[in-house]
Amino acid sequence: MKLKFLNSLFVRIFGTFWLLILLLTTAIILLPNLDTRNLQPITSSDLEDLKLQQQNIDHFVARSPQVDLMQLLETDPLKSAHQIYLTTTKGRLINDSAPAKMRNFIANSDDPNRPLKKINLQKTYLGPIQIEIQGKSHYLYIALLNQKKSLELTEWLIDKPLLLLLVALIISTPICAYIAWYFTQPLQQLKQATIQVSKGKLDTPFPDIKRSEEMNELAYSIQLMVTSLKNMLKNQKRLLSDISHELRSPLTRLNLALAITKKQDGENKALERIQIEAERMEIMIGEMLDISRIQLNEYELEHIPLHTFFEDLFLDAEFEAQENGKKFTYPDLTSNEIIKNEISVFYELAYRAIENVIRNAIKYAKYNIITEILIEEKNISITIRNDGPLIPQSELESIFKPFYRIHESRERETGGAGLGLSIAQNAMLRHQGEIWAENKDGQVHMILQFPRITKQ
Repeated sequence: MKLKFLNSLFVRIFGTFWLLILLLTTAIILLPNLDTRNLQPITSSDLEDLKLQQQNIDHFVARSPQVDLMQLLETDPLKSAHQIYLTTTKGRLINDSAPAKMRNFIANSDDPNRPLKKINLQKTYLGPIQIEIQGKSHYLYIALLNQKKSLELTEWLIDKPLLLLLVALIISTPICAYIAWYFTQPLQQLKQATIQVSKGKLDTPFPDIKRSEEMNELAYSIQLMVTSLKNMLKNQKRLLSDISHELRSPLTRLNLALAITKKQDGENKALERIQIEAERMEIMIGEMLDISRIQLNEYELEHIPLHTFFEDLFLDAEFEAQENGKKFTYPDLTSNEIIKNEISVFYELAYRAIENVIRNAIKYAKYNIITEILIEEKNISITIRNDGPLIPQSELESIFKPFYRIHESRERETGGAGLGLSIAQNAMLRHQGEIWAENKDGQVHMILQFPRITKQ
């Protein structure tokens, strides 16, 4: 249980952010301490430099006991790479002048028992040590010329906080990017797998995720869900097969009985009516099963040139329209725009969807059926319009419902079962596309919109 908790996503994310905050805080606290320009205790070498200057002053004063302090500080033997500064024990500067940095150092380092040093780019300040001159105590400070010509990296960064922030961002960016990738990469794998499942590919293998307990459980839960879906679809297919058998067996016997009766008693209107209704029921059962197959079966996405996909479809529609004394018009399939583009579809479903809509248009058109193809950046739209009766505005969405009829008598006359447009809509849903109807310019327009899918 303890290991399970430590492997949880919550603990890992919380621990990662906590560690980053700790490291950042530590860096902020420690970086100023790495600045060599801070006040710090002097080394033994620094103390020797101070005492050497003390000895030089003592020797000079021993030779000239009555020398003025200002003259002492200006004496040639004392002028060297070391600049000498004297103060009283109360901190009053003896020198005529001193740079601001030296004055600041003197103000912050005034204990001869604890001499300090401060390093700047050009000079290093040391002191104080106590020195007796003409019977009075003074404090001795010196400034040494530095050998280094540039700031240390830490000093440079401290002096430029914006640059320090930039360095922090440069260092932290790959770390944060790796952490983000570490946690999101398995989710991306799951996403790709679930996208394949959403396309009906239920045998898609799921990644073996070992990043955290929650992700393991998520992947396992999705796998269980997919397994349940597969079992459910398997049972539905079996049920459809049983229904198909149970419904068609009586119809087969009915047709056989009709044939025997016609042979024995001859044709009559009652038998003819029974024959028509039996055929209609056969068609309706077939279309119902078609809808279920569209919803349940797996299909392979194909990338087909537009002219290849539409050629047979439009030629068949043209022939059917002519047989009904009507005219079917379609775009020039040899045009450059058609030739250079392709459509990504489940071939059988897309063909059936467009065919159903075209046949529906031929059925209700007075004289003309016109088909147009619109190629856009993200979609390919097929518009099929006819000059038949307009659909009431309130029923434009309802016509895609199974068994829906605008007028009962109208459907009976044309022999429809009210499933053709429902089949087309289900096929479009499998493509993640759309189908809709609208009345425009005195004609009924049916639009099928397929998304353009890039080849993987």
